[in-house]
Amino acid sequence: MKAAMLKATAVFGLSLSLCATVGFGSSASASVSADGTGAAGTAKIQPLGDISAKPWAPTTLRSATANSIKVGPLMMNGVAMSPGLQSPSRNAIYVCRQVVPIPGGGTIDAPDHFTLANTPWVSKGNTITISKIKTVPGAVQLPHSFKVTTTKTTRNFKGNGIPNHPVGVFPIPSTSASYPYYAALPAQGYANAAEIPIMPYALNVTVPRNPKANATPTCINDLTTGIVTQTGAAWHVEVAPSAQLQIFDPNAALPTDRCFGHPYAGMYHYHGYSWKCFPNPGVAGHPSPLYGYAIDGFGVYGPFGSKGQLIHNSDLDVCHGMYGWVMWEGKLKYMYHYVVNNEYPYSIGCFRGTPAKLPMSMAH
Repeated sequence: MKAAMLKATAVFGLSLSLCATVGFGSSASASVSADGTGAAGTAKIQPLGDISAKPWAPTTLRSATANSIKVGPLMMNGVAMSPGLQSPSRNAIYVCRQVVPIPGGGTIDAPDHFTLANTPWVSKGNTITISKIKTVPGAVQLPHSFKVTTTKTTRNFKGNGIPNHPVGVFPIPSTSASYPYYAALPAQGYANAAEIPIMPYALNVTVPRNPKANATPTCINDLTTGIVTQTGAAWHVEVAPSAQLQIFDPNAALPTDRCFGHPYAGMYHYHGYSWKCFPNPGVAGHPSPLYGYAIDGFGVYGPFGSKGQLIHNSDLDVCHGMYGWVMWEGKLKYMYHYVVNNEYPYSIGCFRGTPAKLPMSMAH
């Protein structure tokens, strides 16, 4: 899709508690229906009322756009996907569904399917080719602050949300190939979404030091799903809603900087191939190190397992995690942990433990 054809009808900051809003779709607005037929989903309009009183029911989103992403020299082929059910599921994210107000009155349920993103770096409907992404240019080192403090029972992460590595230039230069994808989108308080800068914020999360796995997974209710302790920045959930309540894989719809990060409401965060710029990403064929922690306290590790094998989604549970041997606080331990890899949802798909309550500065 040419830049001139990009839809300019999405609004950044849509109250979905999920991710930065995008407005990229195929010319036919292709999507996957709830029954897996491939027909576009339809939304039910509800009467006016107090939406805060309406219950939130969990739903699962499956990617119809990009189920694989390049890891070093490897390219994984994704399996066929269909929309999820209102329960956790492998190859999917399990988000807390909510009712969203419609401009002019009424409410609408957030959809439970993905819309295809027709961008140059997506091919065959399910593969992102990293070399084709119109990467946001630049390598800017911003002031960084981050500290991890532990007690006998807790682990606290505190900082300004800025990573310890250089980031792309935000606001995005108008001469950049990535500029049209953002400039086509309105953003509250800015001329367009390309004008959104990276800003420090109060990152302050306390998680259990010895997390316990629950029998029933918990759905994702906020943007932030984990903290990368190697860099001091956050992982965000892998969804991007448009003003029309279309849901996209953000990696398929919008370019990021070279480290697979960009700002939402000024908050820099990672998607997809998030570990590309980590100080210690690990070595292919060897056990991956700890990258950080989910907000339920469990560790998040790289894509290679205890025997150096590349971990597939088929090896993982519905939350994109598994039991296995990992280095935990300096000792080898058999325990539950999350894995980041090259298959959607790339990182945390739901919470196996009990997620921490986020401060207002991080609650979106």
